[in-house]
Amino acid sequence: MKYVKILGLLAVAVAALMAFAGTASADSVTSPTGTTYTSTLKASAEGHAVLDNPIAKIECASTVEGAVETHGTKVPAAGKIKALTFTGCTDEWHVTVVAPGSLSVNGITGSYNGDVFSTGATVEATRFGITCRYATSNTTVGTATSGTPATMDISASIPFHSGSIFCGSGATAWTGSYTVNTPGSLFVDKN
Repeated sequence: MKYVKILGLLAVAVAALMAFAGTASADSVTSPTGTTYTSTLKASAEGHAVLDNPIAKIECASTVEGAVETHGTKVPAAGKIKALTFTGCTDEWHVTVVAPGSLSVNGITGSYNGDVFSTGATVEATRFGITCRYATSNTTVGTATSGTPATMDISASIPFHSGSIFCGSGATAWTGSYTVNTPGSLFVDKN
């Protein structure tokens, strides 16, 4: 359950980062393209976010919310995650966001898409006294695909942070897809 929670958290973080982050190469988040966006970003998982650890495959509904805080010349588009949730997890797993962290996006040349990174997020999955914690540190979590709506495809390997020996010591897989609900259109402009 922790893995699923962590995976869901990561997915949400990735979606949020994708929506309002950029690289140090002066990428910008825009809505519409060419118009810098600096307001709230909200995304929700399409179906479930999945955390697949050595104990279980944990699936949860997930949402993420944040805002674009930095972008522009020689400043990355990035922001802190303000809210990250994982609910209704399978097999009685309980996923808790210990720290939501922040997201950043590196624009991909020749497109309005970007690679999404998570830093400082810690997710904890718990079931029957077993606790597994996962944490990000400039961890690649997925790809932001611009559009109306924009999406965030999560395909990450999240490092194990601490917890039960049953959690294993390696990274766990986190997969899922998030739809950006606010704003209606979102693009990553590579400057």
